[in-house]
Amino acid sequence: MKTHEELIAKMLEDPAMRAEMERLENSEEFLLLDIELAARQSSGLTQAQVVVSVV
Repeated sequence: MKTHEELIAKMLEDPAMRAEMERLENSEEFLLLDIELAARQSSGLTQAQVVVSVV
């Protein structure tokens, strides 16, 4: 069974897939997700704890 990294590397061999991944990585949505994840990790909260505190 291939690792996640191996699957991603294989996927990115396709130029269309690579272009789409680059487009997504540079999107505002991904930037916001990165900020959210960094804040959660630095606060020491789990995803479950964040969901409970939001609801």
